[in-house]
Amino acid sequence: MLFDTDVLSMLSKIGRLDLLRRTFPEVVFSITFEVYTELLDAREAGYDFIDDILEQGFKVLHLDSDLMEMYERKRAELKDLHAGEVTSILLCKRSGMAFVTNDRRAKRYCEENGVEWLDIVDLFRLCYRKQVVAKQELEQVIDAIEAKYRTRILRRGEIFA
Repeated sequence: MLFDTDVLSMLSKIGRLDLLRRTFPEVVFSITFEVYTELLDAREAGYDFIDDILEQGFKVLHLDSDLMEMYERKRAELKDLHAGEVTSILLCKRSGMAFVTNDRRAKRYCEENGVEWLDIVDLFRLCYRKQVVAKQELEQVIDAIEAKYRTRILRRGEIFA
């Protein structure tokens, strides 16, 4: 399972990265070197929640020469996506891993290229179905995200369906 920065940051900011390991105890969690660099840049900018992400022991993946060539060709076509998203999608496509992101453009590109993706709603739905936490606790997690990000999780009903 390969992660984008956005989902990791969201969970880390509310202190709930534990939900990932508890929901997927047997899965190897990975990030690309580009996502790792984004995290380091954020830490240098003073975002201390990044330390919690880095302490999780994510496997850092690098592009090989073939994927680097493909990346260079795709960059012009995919101007709307960050380097971390593009490299993650390329690695997921080649290896058959799922990509975890909230970015709608990245999800659309995944769909167009046969890459499985999950977003925060999907993660929470799996967390709920696997009975990792009770409904009330998961609702509190969602409330904390909505308060921290001043947003609404519009597909909240799907989590408990």
